[in-house]
Amino acid sequence: MKDFAWRFALIGGFTVAGLLALWPPKEKLRLGIDLSGGTILVYQAKNLPPGVTMDQLVSALKKRADPNGVKEIPIRQIGTQRIEIILPQASNQEVEEVKKMLSDQGVLVFRILANQKHDAQVVGRALGPDGLKNPPYGYMWARIGEVSTGNNPKVAGNTIEDPKQSWTKDLYAGRTVSLTGKDSSGRETVENRTVTRNTATRLILDEAPGLKNIASYYVEFNPSEIHGGDPANPSPGDPIIREDKVAPGRTETRILCVQDRPENEVTGKSLRRVKPDYDDKFQPAVRFEFDRSGAMRFGKLTRNHLPEEGDAFKYRLAIVLDDQVMSAPNINSEIRDSGIIEGGGTGFKPNEVERLVTVLNAGSLPAVVDPTPLQEEKVGPTLGEDTIAKGVFAIWISMLVVPIFMLVYYRFAGVVAVIALVVNMILLIGTMAFMKATFSLPGLAGLALTIGMAVDANVLVFERMREEKERGAGMAQQIRNGFNRAWITIFDSHVTNFLAAVVLYLVGTEEVKGFALTMMIGMAWNLFTAVFMSRVIFEYWYSRGWLKKLTMLKMMDKTNIDFISPRYICMAASLIVIVLGLAATAARGKGMFNIDFTGGTLVTIRLNENDPTVKNVSESRRAEFVREKAMKVLPDVTVESLRVTGDKTLSRFNIRTTDQKPEHVKQSILDVFGPSLARVEMTSGEPRPIPAAPAGETPEAGAARTFAGGREYDLRFNTRSFNSTLSPDQVVSAEFVKVLEKAGITGPETRFKLREAPRPEDASAAAETGTHLILQTVLEPDVARTQLEALKTSLANNRDLLFERLTNFGGTVAGETQKYAIVATVASWLIIIAYLWWRFHSFTYGFAAVLAVVHDVLVTLGALAVSYWLAMIPGVSNFLQLDQFKIDLPIVAAFLTLIGFSVNDTIVIFDRIREIKGKTPNLTNKMVNDAINQTLSRTILTSLTAWLVVVILYLFGGEGLHGFAFALVVGFLSGTYSTVYIATPILIDFVASRPVPVKAGKQLAAAR
Repeated sequence: MKDFAWRFALIGGFTVAGLLALWPPKEKLRLGIDLSGGTILVYQAKNLPPGVTMDQLVSALKKRADPNGVKEIPIRQIGTQRIEIILPQASNQEVEEVKKMLSDQGVLVFRILANQKHDAQVVGRALGPDGLKNPPYGYMWARIGEVSTGNNPKVAGNTIEDPKQSWTKDLYAGRTVSLTGKDSSGRETVENRTVTRNTATRLILDEAPGLKNIASYYVEFNPSEIHGGDPANPSPGDPIIREDKVAPGRTETRILCVQDRPENEVTGKSLRRVKPDYDDKFQPAVRFEFDRSGAMRFGKLTRNHLPEEGDAFKYRLAIVLDDQVMSAPNINSEIRDSGIIEGGGTGFKPNEVERLVTVLNAGSLPAVVDPTPLQEEKVGPTLGEDTIAKGVFAIWISMLVVPIFMLVYYRFAGVVAVIALVVNMILLIGTMAFMKATFSLPGLAGLALTIGMAVDANVLVFERMREEKERGAGMAQQIRNGFNRAWITIFDSHVTNFLAAVVLYLVGTEEVKGFALTMMIGMAWNLFTAVFMSRVIFEYWYSRGWLKKLTMLKMMDKTNIDFISPRYICMAASLIVIVLGLAATAARGKGMFNIDFTGGTLVTIRLNENDPTVKNVSESRRAEFVREKAMKVLPDVTVESLRVTGDKTLSRFNIRTTDQKPEHVKQSILDVFGPSLARVEMTSGEPRPIPAAPAGETPEAGAARTFAGGREYDLRFNTRSFNSTLSPDQVVSAEFVKVLEKAGITGPETRFKLREAPRPEDASAAAETGTHLILQTVLEPDVARTQLEALKTSLANNRDLLFERLTNFGGTVAGETQKYAIVATVASWLIIIAYLWWRFHSFTYGFAAVLAVVHDVLVTLGALAVSYWLAMIPGVSNFLQLDQFKIDLPIVAAFLTLIGFSVNDTIVIFDRIREIKGKTPNLTNKMVNDAINQTLSRTILTSLTAWLVVVILYLFGGEGLHGFAFALVVGFLSGTYSTVYIATPILIDFVASRPVPVKAGKQLAAAR
């Protein structure tokens, strides 16, 4: 009896690991923006260098935020130099980490530190008053860190506050702060506490200080932990450090570095690979490896700075990232191809290592992004609750159809297949959860489709078992031959898909990479469950004497259909269909593409809570209400609900449309929504006198009292954004000037000043529900009050201000990205041709398989194009549930799925042809017909199961899955047809050969 213990242990171990990876599902499974909503961040690009486009910046940011393409993070251009990033279902901590990753420039450079021995002649000038701005020629300053000190800070629990400071958010997180004060006994002492996070003026500690009062504090940010030597007695190896006071209580420290010529510089552009590692103290660190040219330059740099004086003097190599020295190890010997970035005495935190690795692998940004987001908002799901419910319901139904079919059709073998399918899904979802992949509605549908396609290997094995049984083989031989003879076909189809996915991953865009990675994982786990695991169960059941015979239903007896003779008619028909489809695609032009590719216009509206049509709509239905209204007047509408903290009801929504004309979009929204849109509401507070500047006050302090002797008013508005390009004070100022001009007041621009009110500490943009401005004016109180009422009316009646935002945005798939996606797809086809050429010893096999794939893609593309006109025919559109489908990212995923499906079907028949043909040099019509007929049952079964899944998704999946499912409904039908009538018959025309005529002498010899 075979030893099954280790096999079941392996299966159980993987299954438990998969369950642990996805448990608990609510925490581990991340839903996409369409299902769960997320966070919108809007950034401003600063000073684009010549030749750098916004598309290039967007592409670079995508590599940072989602290097594997599995998180489904939309990034697109907004306006001229703004970028919008949507983070699906992200926690506050994850949002902060992404902010840091996106704002880091990512410029890595390696420099030799200046020292007292070799660079003493420049020390005086470098440390002089002008030395920071104009360092000596051949030298440059790099930042070490900063030191902050203060006296008598405010203490509340575990929070230390110093209003004089203006720190970078979370700069001191993880650092130690030294607190000096008196303990409960009145004795002066020093306590050290760890900073967990910090705001502009506050340090939040891991625990409250034990001191009775705190007289002063000291906190330092210095990741490299480099400090200068004794100035009174410098040693040769001491670095040259200068300290500059940049604000009250805050000193910035910099270190002098030797600057190489540009052609000799070693930078991050030469990195080949970056990965997490540990330093010699077993602390988290980052290891880097150079490419060939980088290794040569790095070797030369370190070789020229080897230890001197018998190792008594050593140079130090500064690793500088974004002008910040991360570490500066001694150079002990020549280093060529790799090195390590340390994180100081305690090493990096794991999330810091992950961020650094991602940033360095993605490369430096082509342009600078302002580190502070212009906008930060929480958004609800882009799909309405009804749409999500329909989609999830359809997915559940489709996921049950295949297992039930397998149980009914294959009986015991079906039970084995279902067990293998369940484990397959656990392993696949667990792996994706481990990789922090995001599941959108089409992604979940793809998992359901995976079940439909995963039965392919099981059906191959079971149909082989049936053949062995019909030949009279015993149970043991049925199991052995069923798996052994199906293995070659299963292996070929999986390897072909795996190699194609590898090419897509290596060459493709971020959007394509996510699909490719999921495909590779699916292929690997499918081999494990459908082949290894299923065989273990069969053999164990047989060895225990529980499996006596296999009982299966039979769809059809042996057929003898001539598939070869009508091949030219079929090819001609396919060619006509493809030409018509391409003509329809050309006729639609750019109209074939959805927002993901074309971009469009974004408008943010607020619903009027007092309008009866809004009052009657529940909050759960409001997104659907906005979508239905907008779709009446605008094309390709998607809606996001903006969930702003503090709002009593859900009233803000983003509407996106492919319409590129903002003015037309604005007018259309006004026409269809009318009184349902909320107007700008303003309230003004009581006037406060502005005191005159006291004698002796500095000009800077008196600047705030420009209108001394006048009055100031608090103005509050029910919106945070009046205009996508102008600040609230600019918009209101322009409106107030019009009001004053209308009232006949001369010089209106000089009569008032508007500024934003100070924001409370820790108040984020997302937490504010409106705008607070302060108006300073010299107008008399009665005049001011009258004009403020006029301003209130003017703002409420200004139709332009009914929109919080109105701007154009770019597609998530830029033009350059589309080219890369096409290159990746063609490259995957070439790898399919190459592999099948090698396996079948003929180029034609690979060419025929790819030709069938191209056929299926073009037929599906044509069907999508023709849907535009068919959807206009009431009877046809209603019966077939047709929409005017457009290509978006989910449909691209459908095309990629179709490629794998089509190749699988084709390889099964090709392998059967190879088996029938054996070593015979000739390929005949009969051989090809026999191969198709022998595998026909399997072809119909696997195609039918997968097709049933997508039909259910199409009929019941709602708007979110409609286009995705339509493409696969058409594609799977085309794929089954092309395998039988296109790919396989081609072999007859290119591979088949006639027997070589036998000479008469040989015929006589044979006759004897």
